[in-house]
Amino acid sequence: MNHATPSLTGYQALTPLGGAELHLRFRGPFEGKEVLWDAHFSTARHHGAACNCIDIGAEGPEGRQLTVVLDVHCFDAPTVLKAIIMVRQYRRLRPGRHEFGTRSQTA
Repeated sequence: MNHATPSLTGYQALTPLGGAELHLRFRGPFEGKEVLWDAHFSTARHHGAACNCIDIGAEGPEGRQLTVVLDVHCFDAPTVLKAIIMVRQYRRLRPGRHEFGTRSQTA
């Protein structure tokens, strides 16, 4: 089920917005070409992560695998858009895990 219209928002949510996890697809640059990201966003608390990270996986039938873990409370529409912009603007993305920042003590 689509929870967002790709043409209006730039992404297709495959699970409902507002939770600690989100499965979505969106297009963006990667290694000099445009790819379809098959993305899984998760809050740091839900994921049990000590820091924010982006993990670039293999190309699959639904797009290139992408996991994004952020120190946020939930993935509402503004948070999702900010995360997508971050991925699209991160010029040094390469396959593998990229950690950045530390999780706040109150998260």
